[in-house]
Amino acid sequence: MVAHEAAPAPLPAGAEPLHLRLRNHLRDDILQGRLAPLAQLPSEAELIGRFGVSRITVRHALAALHAEGLITKVQGKGSFVAPPRLSQSLDRLRGLSESLTGEGHEVQARVVASSDAPATAAVARRLGLDSGTPVTELLSLRYVDRQPLSLNRLLMAAPLGARVRKADIGRRDVVDLYEADFGLTVGHAEVEISATPAGRLQRKHLGLAEHAPVLQVERLVHDGDGRPLHLETSWYRHDGFSYRVRLAR
Repeated sequence: MVAHEAAPAPLPAGAEPLHLRLRNHLRDDILQGRLAPLAQLPSEAELIGRFGVSRITVRHALAALHAEGLITKVQGKGSFVAPPRLSQSLDRLRGLSESLTGEGHEVQARVVASSDAPATAAVARRLGLDSGTPVTELLSLRYVDRQPLSLNRLLMAAPLGARVRKADIGRRDVVDLYEADFGLTVGHAEVEISATPAGRLQRKHLGLAEHAPVLQVERLVHDGDGRPLHLETSWYRHDGFSYRVRLAR
């Protein structure tokens, strides 16, 4: 007996174009848990054969899911269900490790660049320094559950920067170092949150496409007496992170 290839499975009927019906079908699989977080989606060829649609239809459907943040694309490997979106509460000043480790996540950081240079007028003003005072810049990549989440730039006076450089920031927040190892009191932070297109460094380290958006978070951290300790700018993947705020009236 000759085996016959299975006929393509029809997409649900509807007035929408095929690529939207395919997108909705895959979206339901993701949201209903039939495709688990980090699971690999069928290849383009498999989707074409399974549903009897064209390659352009498949690509439009996958592009729509990617734009929604439901899937991620890995060059040369295919498309994967995006990991659950992480969130951090803004109810008090905490580092990322302190916030997420308590929820069962593994947080790590890797320093990718470090340098000292005279402070520009703008940086000196934010840090309460004279223009031209040496400052340390630390660029680090943070991973949550071994997936890259954010690129971070720390700017601080060089003497403090030298101490931070010697410390292990791979698994510890800088504010924890200040309090536990350096004997400093952390008082408050001024936070500004905005959306911006990913630049070259963000695209390189976070695996983002050109023109992809990132969540930019700037924190100016002060000690207990109100003196600036460091200026931190973090760029988070748009599909992986959000902040939670509780507002009372």
